[in-house]
Amino acid sequence: MATPRLQRLFLRLYASFLVLTIVGGLAAGMVLHATSRRPGNAGPNWGTRLAFHLSRTLSGISDDNTLRDTLQGAHDDLDVDLVVLTPDFKPRASGGAPFATPPQHLLDRARKGPAWLPPPFGIVAAPMDDKRMLVVRFPGPSAQRRTLRWTLMILAGLACTTILLYPLSRSITRPLEQLTVVARRFGEGDLSARARIDRRDEVGQLANTFDEMAGRIQAARRAERELLANVSHELRTPLARIQVALALLAPRDEKDRARAQMIGEEVEELGRLIGDVLTTSKLELSAQPLQKRELVARDLAEKARERALALEPLRDIQVEVPQALVIDADEGLIGRVLDNLVDNARKYDPSGKPIRIEGRREGADVLLAVQDNGPGIPESDLASVFEPFFRGGNARSNTSGFGLGLALARRVAEAHGGSIRALNGQGGGARLELRVPAKA
Repeated sequence: MATPRLQRLFLRLYASFLVLTIVGGLAAGMVLHATSRRPGNAGPNWGTRLAFHLSRTLSGISDDNTLRDTLQGAHDDLDVDLVVLTPDFKPRASGGAPFATPPQHLLDRARKGPAWLPPPFGIVAAPMDDKRMLVVRFPGPSAQRRTLRWTLMILAGLACTTILLYPLSRSITRPLEQLTVVARRFGEGDLSARARIDRRDEVGQLANTFDEMAGRIQAARRAERELLANVSHELRTPLARIQVALALLAPRDEKDRARAQMIGEEVEELGRLIGDVLTTSKLELSAQPLQKRELVARDLAEKARERALALEPLRDIQVEVPQALVIDADEGLIGRVLDNLVDNARKYDPSGKPIRIEGRREGADVLLAVQDNGPGIPESDLASVFEPFFRGGNARSNTSGFGLGLALARRVAEAHGGSIRALNGQGGGARLELRVPAKA
């Protein structure tokens, strides 16, 4: 079954170009025929009949002036050159352009009736009743006329080919363009993109193969996300038990308390990581619908500040968000995004200077930005900071985490119809800007 299917497009192209060639040739032939319907290009029978009738008409004219005028009139009407010869083959009267008289042995062929003389003369000789001879020359088309004829033939062939070739070209390229758009969408992350091209040729087979491949990849990614979400969910229970056990421990001295505190911080960090993984997986699986409600942006920023101070009490975090900014968003998800942005600033800014949370209205959006005073983000890393598991080269060596916080931030922003970007502030340091739609 595969071999015949692979031949169909080839046969279609072959047959189409064959038809185009035939149609173009027919069009050129029609032009040639239309421009050739004149006495100078008529067939042999037509020429002999014309010469016969002219010889009968001219036989009754003996006056040379009348004969000359009649020949000239025939030339003007029929576009032929004529000459009447005496019985001894001397020119007596003519009409049209002069031409060389054929030799006597050729003219003798026409004594009994009109006859075409052989090339290169291209003329007809016909006897008259009084033993005179009428010689008619059918001049060929002029060089200008031949040029015009060939030009028209070429233009007619090109016109027919162009008109017929366009639908053929579109029928071939349209599904390829459609497949290109779908492949681009799939490459940009839209795993639901499908070509769905119903054709029984190579292009259709390619589209079907792409759709099957895309379906398998989407199923594999979904299974991967489901597994990751299930594992993350199951890990929360033992982590909660460890935190309870740590809280019940009674350290005997300062060293034991320091060790217990360090273990607690690591467990808490691991809990945040698992929470990010679980949230990201649920968002990508569309298993966690957004629970939007009206939120005051400054309240969200203050909560993020409080959670950051609980982890690093000595770090100054400034909130510069007007109280009037209101958004329509999922409080848990947007709160986690702000936590991750502030946490990212703490990790990558060893200066100890204040971290600012800024907010303002820009058109239909609310802009929430976190600005630090660290070394900033290398230009080569700006396009990658929101990729999962990416960690910049200027992170502090003792910084924990696996590079999922900013990836989750981008996913949450897109789920709200917003966006997020990373840049370097004018005065130095990294700046992460989250845009979400404002409350209408």
